[in-house]
Amino acid sequence: MLINYDTLLLVVSTIAASACLFIGFGLLERLARATHKVNGPILVFLSIALGVGVLANHLILLLSANVGAPTQPSWALLNASLFAIGIAVVFVYLTILPNPSKHNILLGGFIGGLCDLGLFYTSHIAIDGIENVHLNSMTTVVATIVSMAVITMSLLLFQWVKNYAGSHRIFTKISAGVMIALGILCIHFVFNAAFSEYAQSTFSAAKNITPSNFKITAIAIALGMICLILIAFVFVLLYEKQGKKLFSFSLFSSEVPLSKAEQFSLEDSLTKLPNRRAFDAHLQSAKKRAVRSGQSFALAYIDLDYFKPINDNYGHHVGDSVLKITAERLNRAVRGCDFVARIGGDEFVAVIEEIENEEDVVPIAERIVNSIKEAYFIDHLTVELSCSLGIAIYPKNGDVDKLLVCADAAMYKAKDQGKNQFRFYDTEIENANDLMLNMQSDLCLAVENKEFSLTYLPKIACNSLTAIGAEALIRWQHPTKGEIMPNDFLPAAEHFGLIQDINSWVIEECCGMLAEAKKNGLELNVSINLSSQQFQDPSLVKKITQKLEDYQLSPSSISFEIKETIAINNQKQFKTLLDKFKSAGIRVILDDFGLLPMSLTYLLDLNIDEVKIDRSFISTVNNDKGSHALVDAIFKLTHALGFEATAEGIETEAQQETIIDLGCDYMQGYLFSKPIERAALFELYRKLQFKQLQIDFNKPLPRIKKP
Repeated sequence: MLINYDTLLLVVSTIAASACLFIGFGLLERLARATHKVNGPILVFLSIALGVGVLANHLILLLSANVGAPTQPSWALLNASLFAIGIAVVFVYLTILPNPSKHNILLGGFIGGLCDLGLFYTSHIAIDGIENVHLNSMTTVVATIVSMAVITMSLLLFQWVKNYAGSHRIFTKISAGVMIALGILCIHFVFNAAFSEYAQSTFSAAKNITPSNFKITAIAIALGMICLILIAFVFVLLYEKQGKKLFSFSLFSSEVPLSKAEQFSLEDSLTKLPNRRAFDAHLQSAKKRAVRSGQSFALAYIDLDYFKPINDNYGHHVGDSVLKITAERLNRAVRGCDFVARIGGDEFVAVIEEIENEEDVVPIAERIVNSIKEAYFIDHLTVELSCSLGIAIYPKNGDVDKLLVCADAAMYKAKDQGKNQFRFYDTEIENANDLMLNMQSDLCLAVENKEFSLTYLPKIACNSLTAIGAEALIRWQHPTKGEIMPNDFLPAAEHFGLIQDINSWVIEECCGMLAEAKKNGLELNVSINLSSQQFQDPSLVKKITQKLEDYQLSPSSISFEIKETIAINNQKQFKTLLDKFKSAGIRVILDDFGLLPMSLTYLLDLNIDEVKIDRSFISTVNNDKGSHALVDAIFKLTHALGFEATAEGIETEAQQETIIDLGCDYMQGYLFSKPIERAALFELYRKLQFKQLQIDFNKPLPRIKKP
């Protein structure tokens, strides 16, 4: 005998279940962002609340089948409640796991399906009596398998929604809730078919209850179910924010509410996040709470990677939209008890409290990085960027006055290591940071007094063994410490915002050198290394072409070297910059080629002129078959793509002969010359141009010191 369902009650059940699931997504999402401290009583409360919601929706669907209300002993309904709570426990348990494995998901679906079977069986007993309930074995097995599959898919869908950081989050949650609600309907249809004897007794069980009472009862249960889930959600929010203090309250408050003017003074006008002033106050309060409780807290310094080009290329209105969306994503990525503020243009901070060690911060840091990595959809534009995150721990890394400096240093370390990641402050960063702080004042004086100098590493053509150009290398002539190499001071210059002034000086100096060479009848080509901050300047090419015009130089007289690490981490921006260089007639060299994995399709789309093979490959080209084969393949690949190739780090004649045999175009290395100053470079070119002498490159050229 078929069961006649009431369509209206099916719709009521679907809407109520969808609404509760939508609220439940938010509730369990907040729970997922809590540390292991949020457990015990709160987890029991949530499991009971969600379990009662599951039972309520189940009863509505039974009423839709005109079955009637429970009339049998209360123990049967109590057992049904326990099975419903068992299903809720599965969801809550898998929620508190940061990244549950497939094994955990499958096990959860299996347990949930068995609990669902128990829920149906005991609820039918509560309505019709155990003597009237008989199962169809085959249909019951099928129904249980269907239930396991639906619960497993619901768990997977929840995990996806929990970690989803894209646009249209509300619509996504609603859609997921409707899908799961429809899955619940399918479970009911299949399970009810399994109770063959029960179907025949439907009328007798329901004969004393009118259909209108069914509807009123079902709607009342639905509203009660939604209210219960809402109460649980509000309770979780309050518990996350207040912790155990939620249970300690007074009829009289000692705090005076802030006026609107005071509230505005603590709020960032664009993102509506707390501002720097509010952050400073919260940091001091967090310290007091940590001292009182004996716990630690973390300070995360968040800086957006490549944000400036967004303003330059798309306009400030797009940049403002990016900052607003970023603020929303950061608030979703942290827990309810954590604090997020905006302290600068594209700089944010998060105070993460109630932690015991660094491991407690890792899942939160991962969520922050992953949320920013999601594409931004603004005004029909797709904007992609990432963030670098530095984390310092109180009191491990110092007092609150030092904490922001430590987190900032860790953030810069994350940027240096490739961006789009987080880094904890450690001893290595501390030592490097101390060196940079000591170097800051010296660098400021160096920029002001122009204490820098340039040397030039000749570039040799393989086919003629003659010098055809040179690479400009900067040195810092410190008044007391002597010559300082670029790797020892350029990171500090970037950290303190001095790199642009230094790079501008390098370009100016090189243009002056080329202009002087031109007056002396020498046609030189010089290559300049491009820093990551210069790379982000959208007007860079315009500034360079203007400088070339000022010195009446040809664009072919200058080249720019860009490290492969910068190129591969900024592909879209890199291609745009390459097009501008190409239009201006300026050559571009991809430096340190081969150190990072790069797809062939990406290489095909690059508008570069030359690649420079990293010295690590050249050093082993004669004593390692793998290196020899790899260098050979790189040369063939670059030539096939229409690029020229330069090998750097040539130090022996054997390396020179091998590189030439493999078809390399240019070479650099101490075999030919150490970096030389301007006068020595001019002397080298004069010998080639006027005396037509063959240079003995086996003997290094003498370095000419400044008088």
